[in-house]
Amino acid sequence: MTAAAPRTRAALFAGAAYDPSAAPGGLLAWQRPTGVALLQHGDAAAVGLPGRNPAVGPGRVAWREGDRLVVADPGSLAPVAAYDAPGAGAFALSELWLAWRVRDANGADRIWVRSPVPTARPRAVAGAAAPGELGRPALAGDLLLFHQAGPAGSRLVALDLATGRREVLRTEPGAMLSNPATDGRRLLYVHATGRTQELRIGPLRPRDPAQDTAVLTAPSPGQRDPEHEPGHARTRPQIPLPPLARPGVDDTLWTTALTTTHAYVTRLRTSRRAPRSSDILRVPVPRAG
Repeated sequence: MTAAAPRTRAALFAGAAYDPSAAPGGLLAWQRPTGVALLQHGDAAAVGLPGRNPAVGPGRVAWREGDRLVVADPGSLAPVAAYDAPGAGAFALSELWLAWRVRDANGADRIWVRSPVPTARPRAVAGAAAPGELGRPALAGDLLLFHQAGPAGSRLVALDLATGRREVLRTEPGAMLSNPATDGRRLLYVHATGRTQELRIGPLRPRDPAQDTAVLTAPSPGQRDPEHEPGHARTRPQIPLPPLARPGVDDTLWTTALTTTHAYVTRLRTSRRAPRSSDILRVPVPRAG
């Protein structure tokens, strides 16, 4: 059994925001629906970035400019490299790799990676044909994380880009497991069933999801949000979830990020009385043992 839901409630970290990204050294980045991307370093005020869909890694920040991923110094924002990534949507970076997801005209998903070495070439390391999907990638060193979902269920996958070893970290019949994040030692993800959504945390190794700790619990919405970015339509079905949220309001826990002290999660909200919105919540987490 998972640990009981914590007494500490989630705090609002950023309103009108989605897709948090975190890295060692106090780097946090996120996107606003208005198109503005923001970077925060420690307790300093957030600064705007010149591109969209930001991601951070150790000593680096990156953003998307059209079909190029620009990597920059987080202090000066001076670019240090740029890479072609046609069709790139969600992406991640570490000190060793860049990873990005592409959806083709037939609805198939692929995750591409490349080393920052100038002579390196991109390569596809994972794929899923519609109605399956691959989630937003996450990176820690050589380790690539993503969720894979389809009519038969979902799973959280880890791929060692140096050795090619692939492991299923979590899977559970009848549950939707999605949006993994890591600080290099722990695994954070969203666990959703027909009754609840939980933000769960556990060790970065394969095990039963029931052994992980729920740090945030919310009712399941009547309909899961169809995509990770507000304004991007999606039609492929996921695991059906019955309506259990408050009447007229559906909240969906979506993309995540993890630091040594806090978990961050996008909350997507649809309401009969207000426009669709997205916010980033912050939840304290147990320190790694």
